[in-house]
Amino acid sequence: MAITIQLPNEIEEYLRRQDPRLDGHARDQFLVANYQAGRLSTGDIAVILGFDTRFQAEQWLADHGVCQNYSSEDLEADRQTLERILGPVRP
Repeated sequence: MAITIQLPNEIEEYLRRQDPRLDGHARDQFLVANYQAGRLSTGDIAVILGFDTRFQAEQWLADHGVCQNYSSEDLEADRQTLERILGPVRP
């Protein structure tokens, strides 16, 4: 899918002088915004960017200043899983 942003020529020229990678940066910001809104997963990001694994997508997101969508419920589920596998935590 291609997304087109219509700008007056003089504004586009100005922006391209400021940022030669304007197209790539616009795509990156689009992906980041949709990931943060919950519309794209790390798997989606991996496919779109041609990565082999979602871990590469997680690194790409981190490189773009994005924290993982990791809720307190996710943390509690992980804690319970570890406790089930390793046993109760001793203080």
